[in-house]
Amino acid sequence: MIIILFGRAAQFILALLTVRVATTLLSPAEMGRVSLVLTTTAFFALFLVNPVGMFINRRLHAWQSGGVAQYYFIRYSWYLLWVAFVAAIGLPLLYVQGLVSFGIPIGWLLFLVCGSLFFNTINQTAIPSLNLLGDSGRFVFLSTTTIAASFICAVFLVKLVQPSAQYWLLGLLLGQILLGGIGTKIFFARLQQTGGGHVSTEIRRTHLQVLFNFAWPVAIAAGLGWVQGQGYRYFMEGRLGLAQLGIFVAGYGISAGMISAFESVLTTYFQPRLYRAASIGGPASQAKAWQRYAAAVIPSLLLTVALIVMLAPELTRIFLGKNFQAAADYLVWGALAEAARVLTGVYSMIAHVFMRTKWLIIPNVIGAVLAITLCSMLIPTFGAAGVGIGLAVSGFAVVATMHILLARRVGGGIPIRPMLMSVILAVVLWGMALGLRQLFYSKGWFEIIVVLGFVSIAYLWFQYYFIKKHL
Repeated sequence: MIIILFGRAAQFILALLTVRVATTLLSPAEMGRVSLVLTTTAFFALFLVNPVGMFINRRLHAWQSGGVAQYYFIRYSWYLLWVAFVAAIGLPLLYVQGLVSFGIPIGWLLFLVCGSLFFNTINQTAIPSLNLLGDSGRFVFLSTTTIAASFICAVFLVKLVQPSAQYWLLGLLLGQILLGGIGTKIFFARLQQTGGGHVSTEIRRTHLQVLFNFAWPVAIAAGLGWVQGQGYRYFMEGRLGLAQLGIFVAGYGISAGMISAFESVLTTYFQPRLYRAASIGGPASQAKAWQRYAAAVIPSLLLTVALIVMLAPELTRIFLGKNFQAAADYLVWGALAEAARVLTGVYSMIAHVFMRTKWLIIPNVIGAVLAITLCSMLIPTFGAAGVGIGLAVSGFAVVATMHILLARRVGGGIPIRPMLMSVILAVVLWGMALGLRQLFYSKGWFEIIVVLGFVSIAYLWFQYYFIKKHL
């Protein structure tokens, strides 16, 4: 846990540094273009790649024991080439019809999206698989180095060539390619050492049927999740323009980055244990495994959301460039919407451990419909803030639906007492932040760092209180 914690802390710092530099070197319009390309890539990744990736996570330990893991991963790379080919066919249709104004040449769009679908997926499959197999040290090192290499390449290209979206994204992709190749080599070497890389077997129709039965509900749920969580960007670009989209995404991205960093620390440590318990136990032990997982994640999540909401002004000053200071309000809505996303992910694990992914479809239908409907209704009145409201409300509607439909499968669901304690501690943090702000009136850099520093130290101490019992 200590290795994971320090590694994720380094990744978090690098990610926020990346946002700060990006919003300094790129204009709001260019940041809007970056977000549209990333959103387009995410659609294909979530709909076609993520379901198979989740199946790999669920089955990796069994494949390793049977000696067929390396064989299946090589076949998976061929599948990724097919996904990139599908994207290469679909993107020109979207581009020519003018449904979305990407603002970059079609050649760049194809290269960046298709390249990311293949190389970034290889990176994000091989390296996290090391952690699932118990090699947390190399997983943390390679993950951190990927972010650092991508950041360095992106800054180098933007400074040397042109401060545009395509060169920033190209730099990110180059770092992913470099470390993805190294990570794949290390991963295959570990499979050879642990007996997961020697045996080949024919992929039969029954194997594909098992994969399909698991993956198609995940694909639908992930696609609907994309509509709910990222589809607004196309809608927002058409209504408010690229610059406003760029400012919103920058503010939202600070909250998303912080919550993702928190989430990754806990999931890196606890998800391998959850999958391991799900692989060897029956329904009763699977339910208990999920309850332990939820008890570790949910109370800590609530405290993290409270931290971001109460420190939104300070976080905006520190992590965003001067052209993006209007994004402070979007940090708040981003924190709420991302909290709903993490809670949705926690409940989704019920469907994964029981291999009943069809349970995910109805909640995600509700979320997708609500998100688009609310955003379209609220943008004319509230502008970009209407998007934040729509995302937060639709996200918690999904959480409520999942609780109603899935909690009974695991004997009741979320832990009430730790959640109440997290609310109490959040109030303590709020009082501390308010008191420190009253001591300083200049709002200079020193005062901002003091407020942020003291509140963050208290937050880390409170988090230790929640996490220590689960280690």
